[in-house]
Amino acid sequence: MLLALLAALLPLLAATALTAPAASAREKAVPTATLTEVTGFGTNPSNLRMYLYVPESVTPNPAVVVAVHWCTGSGPDMYNGTEYDTLADRYGFIVLYPSVTRSSKCFDVSSPQA
Repeated sequence: MLLALLAALLPLLAATALTAPAASAREKAVPTATLTEVTGFGTNPSNLRMYLYVPESVTPNPAVVVAVHWCTGSGPDMYNGTEYDTLADRYGFIVLYPSVTRSSKCFDVSSPQA
């Protein structure tokens, strides 16, 4: 499920953050140095929410870190409870924070559907 989500989101990242347009154009496309919710990122059978953190200075061909939250948590909780954003600022990588919308707030990691 996360791999499919990442595969659907990579073209969006390539079109926005990875092409490194002029700063003013980039700020309009993807806000930098702030947690931003991404919607309409492709097929989403699990109805996940997706948050993205892009530092102000992204390295060429940056790494993409997927920060998966704990049960009962959320993407914003993971953002607020970790230092991935600070590390992204320092090293120039991008952080994705998926967020489960199921009532358990847990990712399905054991069913055949997952």
